[in-house]
Amino acid sequence: MLNGIIELVRFAVVTFLTAVAANVIVSLVAYVWCKIIRVQGHEMELRARLARYARIATGLSNRVEARKNTAAGAATHLFAAQRHEKQLKGRIRELEKCPHRFVRMIGAEQFPNKPYEFLVINSSVSHQVKRGERHPFYDSSWAQPCPVHVWARGPEEAKAEFERVYPKASGFKAVYAQPLTGAAAPKEGSEGDGVETVDPEMEPV
Repeated sequence: MLNGIIELVRFAVVTFLTAVAANVIVSLVAYVWCKIIRVQGHEMELRARLARYARIATGLSNRVEARKNTAAGAATHLFAAQRHEKQLKGRIRELEKCPHRFVRMIGAEQFPNKPYEFLVINSSVSHQVKRGERHPFYDSSWAQPCPVHVWARGPEEAKAEFERVYPKASGFKAVYAQPLTGAAAPKEGSEGDGVETVDPEMEPV
């Protein structure tokens, strides 16, 4: 009976040790095999690539968010500009229907500058109005002579300043020009040693 118990215990111990040894051997083989796979698969390089790609992805995500914020701000400015443009166009239409003419001004209204009046039309606008169309850039009031007051030291400077602001290449043409006298002209007591005499009448353009 005792011998049977001893044999049973011996068998259990041998089985246990055999199982432990097998587990150890399997673990060692698995560990070595994993190392081999990692070396052959370039694990460190892959980890470095993944880390680099993660940083790139994070940077791209941040840039996308920044672009979204910029686009949102640009859209806000665009909508504001469109509203302002609509208001200006409405104001232009009101001025076109107004029975009183408005005068466009160029230059500083102070001594020694003197005022010169130009009556100006835009040939392109005139042609568009005759065809019953609207000019894409200028309002329809330019189809009729519009007064433009230019403040300059002399007629040559006034003409040059007028052509700079209203170039012929854009269709503008002065049908008449003259020194402006009366209430718009500088009066006695202005800055300087005195008021210069009014230039002789400018010839029609």
